[in-house]
Order: sequence, then structure tokens, then C-alpha cells
Amino acid sequence: MNRSLLGGPSLASLAVLAGARLLVRPRMDTVRLDGASLRYLRAGVAAAGILAGWCGGAVVEPVRTAGFSGEWVRARDARPIDAGAVIYLHGGGYVSSSPRAYRGVTGPLSRLTALAVLAVRYRRAPEHPFPAAIDDALAAYEWLLTHGVPPERIAIAGDSAGAHLAVGLVTTLAQLSRPCPAALALFSPLLDPALTEAVHRDAERPDPIITPAFAARCSAVFRPGGDFSDPRLAPLQLDPALLRRFPPVQTHVGGTECFAGDAKRLHEQLDQAGVRNQLVVAPGQVHSYVVLNRVLPEARWALRRSAAFLCTHLAGEQPEALKTRW
Repeated sequence: MNRSLLGGPSLASLAVLAGARLLVRPRMDTVRLDGASLRYLRAGVAAAGILAGWCGGAVVEPVRTAGFSGEWVRARDARPIDAGAVIYLHGGGYVSSSPRAYRGVTGPLSRLTALAVLAVRYRRAPEHPFPAAIDDALAAYEWLLTHGVPPERIAIAGDSAGAHLAVGLVTTLAQLSRPCPAALALFSPLLDPALTEAVHRDAERPDPIITPAFAARCSAVFRPGGDFSDPRLAPLQLDPALLRRFPPVQTHVGGTECFAGDAKRLHEQLDQAGVRNQLVVAPGQVHSYVVLNRVLPEARWALRRSAAFLCTHLAGEQPEALKTRW
């Protein structure tokens, strides 16, 4: 199912769009992913995340295990973990960002769903190329299972590279014939690391934030050698038999993103495989706009819609936070 939001972008979104085109896009192709340039990128993303990282009064608790690390983010009225949990995989091109920088997403998501959110601190490239990140995500999922949370009470969510990682995790479970989670929520997913369609789309209408050249550099350090044939890396090339094992999927993508066409292709394939799914395209929104939910009404709407979707498939009921305006 494919739905575009009616009406144009808000004034706040227009301001973000103009600022991104003026200040962000021109600098993306100058960013290198080694040495001081990578350190500055990570520091800048971390600082921006902290500034935007109001977690809505949620309680944050670090998690350290033999297989992965991360943090629990729980709204004060969140249900016990055995009632359900959301695994969140952050964006950042596989090279930057962290669970701390995403508390502005995981905190509200916990409040809206009344569920605990497990934000995974997966290992980043270039120090830790594929499959390190997916191994960490799988370890987090298995850790929840061993702590008494059944698959039907687990959802997975992520944005950008984290959304790609979320699809890769579900693909891994399907390959292993392991129980899949109850639902998958994606924000601005990067689904084709080869960037075939993104390059053409960007040439016709430039993405205001992400350039295909920068995304290609991220892909190159994440998967040295550029071989993206592994099914865990290529969700748009999955065998229908694997896709049929997927849980219900909901995706939110900005209309200005060069990756929007990839999201459409995924949902066309999900339709063909008979998997319940929904694609929501938000006109005028930039890549990973969900992180701007403090200033963008469209981002708040996307979070609410995703929370309702997750609750429907995990709990079958809507928490009070979803019954009131946010």
C-alpha cells in the first residue's frame, strides 16, 4: 500500500528544506571517512543529537552484554519488558551517531507505545565493516529472546542506515528459519547500497541533504570491495520466499529523498509477496526527518503513526499517549 500525504509541507519543513540546501548539501561531498574528517563528522553528529536529544522524561539505562551494548529507553508509564519491546537501530551511514544521539526519537517512541525501547550501539565502519553491525543487531534480538520476550512481542525500528540494518536483521532471521519479530517500522531507509536508482533520482532532483557520492563512500567503508550480493545487504534483490517470511512493514520516507524510489520498490515487492505493508511518502520532507520531531509536525505525525502501527501488532491496543494530541 502506497500513500502520499495530502497537502504541502509545513512552514517549519520549508525552513528546514531551505537550510539543508544552503548549508548541508554543499558540504556533503567534502566529507572524508578517515582521520580528522571522520572525527569531526562524528563529533558534529553527536553534538547535534545531544541538542535535539530531549527524551521526553524517559529513563535511560545502559546495557552491556557479551554480544552487544546499547541502552534501554523507557517512558515513565512504559509496560514491563516482557509485555513487549522495540529494538531501535540508529542512522548515521554506518559510520557515525549513537543511541545517545537518538534519544530524541527513542524517548518519544517509548512514550507513544508505552513500551521499552532497546537502542543498540552497533559497531561502526570503517573500524568495523560488515557484518559487525548486523551481528550486533542479531545479538540484541537473541538477548531479548533469552530474557523472556517472545518474538511476537518484539518490534524492530530504524532510520536511514539503521533501517537498512533492520531489514538485514529480519533477512538474517528468515534465512536461518528463526522466528521473526512482530513488526518492522522504517524511516527514510537506504535500501540499495549500490545506489543505482538514487543516482538517477538525485540527478533529476537533488536531495537537499544526502548526496549519492557521500552515500557511496559510506557503502565503500561498510562493505570494502563493493560486493553487495549478500541478501542481508540487498533487500531489493531478495528471493520472494524470504520476503514472505517478513512481518508487517511500515515505511515513512521524505518526498525530497534520493532514496524514496528504493522504498517504493521494496513495498512493491512486499505486495507481490503478500506481506502486509504500508509506504507513507511525506511531501517536502528531508532524509531522516523523524529526528526533527521537536520542530516538524510531519515528523511527530510519522512517529505517532509508526507507534500506532507497532502497538497494533505487538499489543493490540493503543496507549493513552496515542489517544491524546502530541
